[in-house]
Amino acid sequence: MKVVYLLAWTLIVFFALVVQTGAAVEHDSDGCLECHSSIGKFPTIIDDWENSKHAENGVSCGECHIADPADPDAVAHMGTHISPVVSAGDCGFCHVAEFEENTRSLHSLGAKYYELDYDNEALPYLESKVTVDGETIVNHDATVNGCQACHGTNMTGKSTEDASVWPNNGIGRINPDGSLGSCSSCHTRHLFSVEEARKPESCEQCHLGPDHPQTEIFFESKHGSIYNTEGDQWNWSDEEWLAGEDYRAPTCTVCHMSGTDELAATHDVSSRLSWELEPPISRRTDNTANALGTPISDGSTWQEKRDRMYSVCAQCHSDDWITNYYENADNTVELYNRKYTDSKLIVDELREDGLLTEQNFDEPIEFKIYEVWHHEGRRARMGAFMLGPDFVQWHGFYEILRDEAELEEMAEQIRINAEIQSQLGIEGTDTDTSSLPGFESMLAITCILGAILVSLRKRD
Repeated sequence: MKVVYLLAWTLIVFFALVVQTGAAVEHDSDGCLECHSSIGKFPTIIDDWENSKHAENGVSCGECHIADPADPDAVAHMGTHISPVVSAGDCGFCHVAEFEENTRSLHSLGAKYYELDYDNEALPYLESKVTVDGETIVNHDATVNGCQACHGTNMTGKSTEDASVWPNNGIGRINPDGSLGSCSSCHTRHLFSVEEARKPESCEQCHLGPDHPQTEIFFESKHGSIYNTEGDQWNWSDEEWLAGEDYRAPTCTVCHMSGTDELAATHDVSSRLSWELEPPISRRTDNTANALGTPISDGSTWQEKRDRMYSVCAQCHSDDWITNYYENADNTVELYNRKYTDSKLIVDELREDGLLTEQNFDEPIEFKIYEVWHHEGRRARMGAFMLGPDFVQWHGFYEILRDEAELEEMAEQIRINAEIQSQLGIEGTDTDTSSLPGFESMLAITCILGAILVSLRKRD
């Protein structure tokens, strides 16, 4: 009986292998190339692939795109099933270490951060808010081409026919198979060039602008100056890619990903970060849960992460140089934390006194305090750690100081307005005072009195 049972299973496995082999032959990658070439479809894709390392190593269309019919993103195509969405998980079949490292990095959490903000209604009022037939409609359509283009979309349970999630190559995209990330965000298809991903221009797809100006800071720095003047002479394609041999100054990938004599290369871009510089208050990157309740990187302490970055710096700089550099940068971050705390207190006291509405981003002072950390504060902190003096000073602390003065003045005016409304017997911030008798005259008088009061307070 056992022999019969074993024989039956052997036959089942044999026929399964025959079917799979037959399918592979019937729908092989050569067929994809021949068909698309014959009809002139996607000539640039074919040309890119032919010049790629994938082609050099025999990795073609099928290995990445042919799908099991049961896959959540499978689409019927020419007698087989394919997936237009090549997920990070798909790449991970071959690039195992890189996939695992990226999955635990902050890059992979991009879409989840976006969803967190949207669920908490921190974002809708920064997006598409319109009034149609008297009804206010808020959605996040605008961010499909904005925030989500970099952060990534959530494709769970959705198809490529859904314009709200596809096309998208955001670094934190949640793929139909559940994996996190889009490798082609940095290694653009279908060339998947290592050289392209190593150059800082690749990172500036997302890391630029008033709120995450790493690109601008890099090009202002001495590192960026050296890259601009001689980077075209460097060896960008060598697998090892060593300082002093292949390049002379660091790029983004050198600091955050490349290896040294003491340090292995990684796709976990968070593994060398000793600070979180993007939230309102900076904190060390110990293995504490972030806003998502997710450990940051691989569980190392912030000191261990700094030691890794120290190894990168030590390829060019002395111990004293590195130690003093970190001391100054740390002190700058601590200074920002104190300055932001002081500014935030101005707004918090208004809210505690019931002088602000419950809705986010419907009053000018809420935009101002948001920019203190999301714009000026990030520029100051990132500039300190990336050798960007102009971003530390004039785009950073100078504007933080100016913001604090404006916040104080705005808060004082809000309190004066509330006092005037109280004297007039008006409650709430939405009351229409224009229908009151003699309103314009009373308003003119109270504005003059308010201005005098502000002037007297400033003198004191």
